[in-house]
Order: sequence, then structure tokens, then C-alpha cells
Amino acid sequence: MSLGNQKLGRGALTSVVEIKDRPVTDVADIAPLTTFDTVERTLGDGRAIHMNTHSRLGFTLDEYQRRYELVLSSMVEQGLDALCIRTPENITYTSGYETPGYYRYHCMVMGKGFEPVIVLRRFEGLNIPEYSWVTKLLPVDDWEDGPAVTANLLNQLGLNGKRIGVEKRGWFYTVDEHETLSGALPDSEFVDAIQILWDTRMIKSDEEITMIGRSAAIVDKAMQAGWDASAPGVSDDVINAEVNRVIFENGGEYMGLPPFVLSGERTCLPHQTARGEIVGDPDLVYFEISSCKWRYTAALMRTIFIGEPSDRQRRCAEALIGAVEAAMETIRPGVASEDVDRAARSVVEKAGFGEYWRHRLGYSIGVNYPPDWGEGEVISLCKGETRALQKNMTFHMVPLCLIYREWGIGFSESIRVTDNGCERFSTLPREVIVKR
Repeated sequence: MSLGNQKLGRGALTSVVEIKDRPVTDVADIAPLTTFDTVERTLGDGRAIHMNTHSRLGFTLDEYQRRYELVLSSMVEQGLDALCIRTPENITYTSGYETPGYYRYHCMVMGKGFEPVIVLRRFEGLNIPEYSWVTKLLPVDDWEDGPAVTANLLNQLGLNGKRIGVEKRGWFYTVDEHETLSGALPDSEFVDAIQILWDTRMIKSDEEITMIGRSAAIVDKAMQAGWDASAPGVSDDVINAEVNRVIFENGGEYMGLPPFVLSGERTCLPHQTARGEIVGDPDLVYFEISSCKWRYTAALMRTIFIGEPSDRQRRCAEALIGAVEAAMETIRPGVASEDVDRAARSVVEKAGFGEYWRHRLGYSIGVNYPPDWGEGEVISLCKGETRALQKNMTFHMVPLCLIYREWGIGFSESIRVTDNGCERFSTLPREVIVKR
């Protein structure tokens, strides 16, 4: 069943191209020299699914099957016949597939009655056998319209008139794409189903916790290297270079955000990087660093002082450290997220610095791509978030005070919720550090 002519309205593509029916391709057909085995696995409902297994997978097949079945189970609960996954983090979480080329079209289509298919730019196809367990793909040529190809696939799967989940709140699902799908399948109901992926990603498995821990160990090394490099007369560019060197030499991969390494007055600026400022004496150097393994991140924020800090700086630093400690003392399963934010914030407010803390306490952390290293869309520790904490949720908590054109000070921890509290991923001290 063909969609006929589809007008391409993206970028410089203005021609009319016919999207014809095409068979779904087996991954083995595009990568005959790539080593993997295709195995049949039995799902909880008794159905069989085929999965590719190889040494390049970041996690075990059991872990990927667990994730797939969790998503599938939520789909069934919501009466969905198919799900179109568009967000890079969600595709990686579900399939293992990864690429920095997510700026071009990628969509994972899954449902109870068929094997999952990744619809993607043909150029990226070889990344499926490299990173993913998924056995089926449908290539999109650069002169074709990705959503139209997906719509054609949905029609071939007999899904017109069915209930189809899409990511209406995702960054990558556009109005144009929605109009393409709904126009091609006029009898279908398209519902926002991104919450399924967010809820599934919220609770980490033991394998995910281990991977975040690997990233955290790299962060600790990079942070220590940044501290060691900080001294009067040193450019923050040099300090930043040392941080990056240690991250990548120890196996870190490209991060969702760059390391934030600032000194002096510029520490008051949010989300900024080194800019050639020379560390003074006295001065302060602010670090917020992440590292990534298989797209799983841990992050850490610290501020150190070159020479003795002022009384006001020390009181602010101690209040922020106290905020982290108050949060960690409050965290346990069953506690509302906003209660953790309140406990931490009260410490800073009592110390007289509440007006300079303008953001949430923290956000979920795990799988990520640029432009973010967090999972704030999954859940945050903030006012109004009444959902209760559960074991193996993971957060980066970031108390930070920014006093414009004076200084910024922050201390953070990446933590996981345990049976009766929480534990942090970093082993570095959380204290006022003064280098003389």
C-alpha cells in the first residue's frame, strides 16, 4: 500500500518524491562481515522475539529484553497497537542503538504483533549491528522524507485504524511529522505515549547503576585533575584542558554537555565554559563535570578556593554543602520529590542565600545525548513534584548560588535511592577546599 506523493518540506528538499512500499531489511543483509548471532528469546507472554547478540552491546540481552518488555507491557495497558519512538535517549534505552547523527531522522517502531524496526537514515544503518540487538531496519535516503517512510511502514503493518503512540512532548516529533502520519493513516488515533518511556527509564536496573558508577569514577579522576591544575596565574582554559584529557584518557565518551570550568567573576554565569581567564590570588574555581559510558552519565559539581575565601563565600559554601547533606538525609523510598527540595532549600534560605538559588534541587540522571546530560523530563526534585521516590531512582542534586558580577558557588552529588536512604556515586570529599 503506497502513500503516493509526499511533499518534502525540510531543509533544501523541495521536490516531490514518491514513497513506495519497500521490504523491511534484515540487519544481517547490510552487515555480512559483522560478527553477531541472532537468537530467539521467549517473552513473558509466551511470544518469541529475535535479538542479535554480540560483544559490542553495552548491556546483556537479559537487560535489553527487560526494557523491551517493560515498554511493551505499558503499551498493552494503554491499549496501543504500535509505538513510534523518536527521542535518541529513548531509542538507545530500548534498543542499544546509538549515534551522534540523531540530527537526521531516526524512529523505532514497535508493537505486540511484529518485531521492532528502526527507521533511519541509510548512512547510519551500520550502527545497528554495531550497537543494537534489533534485527530489522528500514533505510531512509537523504532525498526522502523520514516521517513519510515511517507512515508507509505503519500502513504496511496494517495499523491504519489502530491506536498508535507517538512522542508529542518530545523534541524530535514535529508538527509536520504529526500531520504526515495522521494524513497517511486517517483512521488511526495518535496519542502521546512518551510518558511510557520516561516512566520506564525512571527506575534503574543493577546494570544501569553499575554503568553510572563507571562514569562516576571517571568524573572523580577528572575533578581531582582540575583541582590539581588550579593555581594563581593559570588560565582556566588550561584547567579545562586537563579535565577533558583525564575524562577521555580514562575511557569517557562525548558528554551531553561540556565540562563547566570557570574562575573569578565568571563563576556567577550559568552553563558557561572556560574563556581564557587567569586564576588570581585569592580567587575561586568552579567545576561541574560529567562523564559518559554507553550514554550513561554521572556528574559532579565542586568549588575550590585559591587563597582564603571571604567570610561570605565560606558561609555560602557551607550552606550549599549543608543543603546536599539535608537532601541526602531526607531521601528514602516513599518521600515526595518536592520534600527533598524543600529540605535542602531551607538550609540555604536560613543562611541568607535563598534568593541566589533560582533552580530546582536536582534531576534524574542516566541515559543522555546533547544538549543535556540529565533526565529532567523523567523526574526532578523540585517544588510541585509530588511523586514519591523509589529504590534505584538516580539523581544529580545541584545546589548552586549565583551572585551576579561577584561569584558563583556550587556543590553537588549524583546519588541513587536505596532501600532506606541513598548513596552517592562519588568518593571525593564534599567540603570547603582551600589551596594556598
